[in-house]
Amino acid sequence: MLPLVAGDSGVRAWLIDEAVHLAVDPSDAESLMAVKAASAWAKEKGITLKIWPLLRELGNPAADVPFGDSQMERLKARRAKARTQYRALEDRRARDYVGLSSTFALSPQSATALAIWLRDTSLSRASMAGVWPEVFQRLEIGSESIARAQPTEDNLDGAPSLDHVSEALGERGLYTTPAFLVGGHVLIGIGHLPLIEAIWLART
Repeated sequence: MLPLVAGDSGVRAWLIDEAVHLAVDPSDAESLMAVKAASAWAKEKGITLKIWPLLRELGNPAADVPFGDSQMERLKARRAKARTQYRALEDRRARDYVGLSSTFALSPQSATALAIWLRDTSLSRASMAGVWPEVFQRLEIGSESIARAQPTEDNLDGAPSLDHVSEALGERGLYTTPAFLVGGHVLIGIGHLPLIEAIWLART
């Protein structure tokens, strides 16, 4: 087991070279798909994996863009609709892969509880390889709440807060989910697993 370094330095210390790091949003189906795929991949390949919750403030980056002429606005509307449809398609694909219904949604309490569990488990275990069955048990399926425990920030002595975890991830270039950090390289999405494996093997 990796030693736990108390305080904020604990997460920062293990974001350097000792593992492949995966940043996820516990409430997002695509992130859950990445957890399932990456944990199985890491177990099969014998790769050390850490999974960290990344808290993001969602906003509209185009909110301050001035209106254009009517033709431009129609083009923007079509592109926005296409993005929404693509995102819905990706969400359905992720839900099918993970085994979640179309109505699945984590409550804020359960999402926070899962984020804390991911943080604490990544800090206390040598690797999160093969961890998906445990993650799935903590999901909220339909109306049944599996993550019943009240989420607290002191589940593991000396653990950094969720905000500090997100800050540390941001300092290394991880701003979206799911995203990987390996050997100083940031790669977004699970489609990069072969490249991540190549980088890992080149360093070991």
